[in-house]
Order: sequence, then structure tokens, then C-alpha cells
Amino acid sequence: MDANELWHIISNEIEVIKKETDASHHPILERACTSIKEAIDKFFSEQVSIGLPHPHPRSRIYRSEPKTWDIRDISSDELSSLIIKKAKKAKKKPICVFDLDGTLFDVGYRTIGIIKEWLASDAALHFDKSLLQKISKINYDHIGYSLSHLFENSGFDLRNQQIMALFSSIERVWKKKFFDGVTLVKYDKIMIDSCEFVKNLNNNGLEIFYLTGRYWHSMRHGTIEQLKKFNFPLLDENLILKLNPFEDDQLFKSEQIRILGKEFEICGNFENEYLNLAYMALEARNAINVIVDSQHSGRPTPILEIPIYRISNFEKSKQNE
Repeated sequence: MDANELWHIISNEIEVIKKETDASHHPILERACTSIKEAIDKFFSEQVSIGLPHPHPRSRIYRSEPKTWDIRDISSDELSSLIIKKAKKAKKKPICVFDLDGTLFDVGYRTIGIIKEWLASDAALHFDKSLLQKISKINYDHIGYSLSHLFENSGFDLRNQQIMALFSSIERVWKKKFFDGVTLVKYDKIMIDSCEFVKNLNNNGLEIFYLTGRYWHSMRHGTIEQLKKFNFPLLDENLILKLNPFEDDQLFKSEQIRILGKEFEICGNFENEYLNLAYMALEARNAINVIVDSQHSGRPTPILEIPIYRISNFEKSKQNE
């Protein structure tokens, strides 16, 4: 029920009361109605959409899978067995390549942390308290692929000029902090069991590479600190970041996969963005190419005639615990 529906019900009840009361009391009822309507509008203006199990259903349009792909859903246990089996037959040194954001790390917490920092900053003082109260109720269940998706999932209408001004103020801070190489260490959490999954592959003879669209200049040190913080196996030379922040991720990553494929046998390749994985898979056709079903942009993808495996998470099946 929204504010209009509630107000319609109350108005009907007021009309019933008017019919049963003396006309001299009607002005009093009208004033009471006005006060009730103002209270209703204020209440609803301070609410955000109720958080639903992640990912939020309204984000589905941003998460739709390529309909023509051969996508094979698989458990993390089955997947690790496939990759290890492939590695044992490798003619060159076997490796496994992992993306970071949205694949091994859940960056939704980074966004929530940045919003809380904005709320505590002077920038927030320029906005109405009811809007700030509504922003304060945004939580992880509203996370989408981007900041705008998060606002939409929270019930904000970005066509509203006041809301857009608020969004722009938060976005300026978000863009600065999200990519600063410090905030990620402070807020990011790992995908459940992702570290154990990577370690298991490493312990079974696969060398681990991290291939990320993070910018080398501003995010390398923070990325190394983050990987060490969660005890991921790491050789510094096996961390590949972008030197040019304006280079398209899919072109950068596919070129790096091509280079790695000359020296190593790529047995596994993990990514959460379908478009990136499409370009990478074309350079690693014999690898087990995997999409991690977290969040993605929904950008158009090319036709792909290579099987793609998909996992919803890295959690071990209970029977193997």
C-alpha cells in the first residue's frame, strides 16, 4: 500500500463520518484530514523499499543472462574437481585466473560504507532531514550493479530533481572513494568460501592469477593488502591491473588472457561480467570458463558457441564438510 491508497481509504471513512455528524463540525474534520494527509506523506517520504533477499528482484533486468549461450549450472565442488582434473592433464604449467570485484570480493559493502560516510559529512547538511533519514535506511539488500540501481531498488525516483541532486552529491563521493584503493580494504568482504576455493586449487598444483579492471596506479597497493588480509595465495607478479583506466575491461582482459595463454595452460577462468567473459573465453577456448552469478551490467554480449559454467557462490556442499 502506498500513500495514495492509504489516503483514499481514510478519505472515504471521513466522508462516512461527515454524513453522521452536524455540518458545523465539518470544518474541524477538514482540518483534521489535512493534518492526517501531511502525516501520511511525511511517513512515506521517510521510508525505503523493504529489503528483499539479495539480489533484489528489481535488479533482474541488470542481471539477465545471455539467452543464446550454453550455460551450465554447477556446484563449486564439482567445478573445482573439473579444474583440478584438467590441470593434471595439462602440457604446460596449469593456472587459474580470477577476477576480483563481484567474483572473489563482495563490493556491495563498500558502497554501503561510502554512503554512511557521506551521511556523516558536511555534504549531507544541504539536504532535507526526511531524505537523509530515508538514505540512512538503505542496506545491503538494496544493492544492485551500480549506485543508480541501488537508488532505484530503494524506491527513489531519479527523475525527481531533488532526488537527483541528492544522488549526484553521493555519487561524487562514491566515485572518489570506490576507486581510491583504501576504501576497498576497509569495507569489502569476500564471497563466502571463495578463499578456500582458491586455496584448494592452488594446493592441487594450479598457479593463481588475479586479473582485475582495477587501476594499477591508485589501487595496486590496496589490492595487495586486501588479498593478504584474507589470506589469498598471492605472487605479486601474478596480480594484473589496468595501466590505462579508460581502457575497456573486456579488451584489456581478453588481451591479458591471450598473453597468459602463450606461456601457461589456462584451466579455469572466473568472471562475474558476461561481456568480459565472452571476450576472454574466445582467447581461452579450452579453459573452463566460469561466470560467478553475483551482479553484472547487463550490457549486450556476442553470440558464444563455447560452454560456460556458472556458480551462484563458492560455498561447499554440506555433505563434503
